[in-house]
Amino acid sequence: MAADQADTVIGAQVELKGSLHNHGPIQIHGKVIGDVASDELVVVGETAVITGPVVARQVIVYGQVHGPVTAEQLIEMNPKSLVKGDLTTNQLSIKPGAVFVGKCQMNSAPVEAAAAEEPASKRKPHLEVE
Repeated sequence: MAADQADTVIGAQVELKGSLHNHGPIQIHGKVIGDVASDELVVVGETAVITGPVVARQVIVYGQVHGPVTAEQLIEMNPKSLVKGDLTTNQLSIKPGAVFVGKCQMNSAPVEAAAAEEPASKRKPHLEVE
């Protein structure tokens, strides 16, 4: 995700204490102490450190999160990322080199509109570990 696609960008030299809520995408490269929430996407950059909960439709982690992460659709942990906290999502992708310390709850809700057409008995959470 390019910086020009994010509604809100927190630079690498920024330290924010408090709540960060946005209806659009958020990209974080600095330090956030508090909760982060978006109706869309939160990207935790390689230099980012978040201490607090993260809630969004999708969360992509390259840096560090110390707190629970909740994503309606997808949590993606990339190499060198660190999450110390519980995860709640429909889809989880943990790439080699990522570190996860916590518990994970996989929801059984559909992750795409096409999945909404499937009977509830056929809906299953999706976990991807490379």
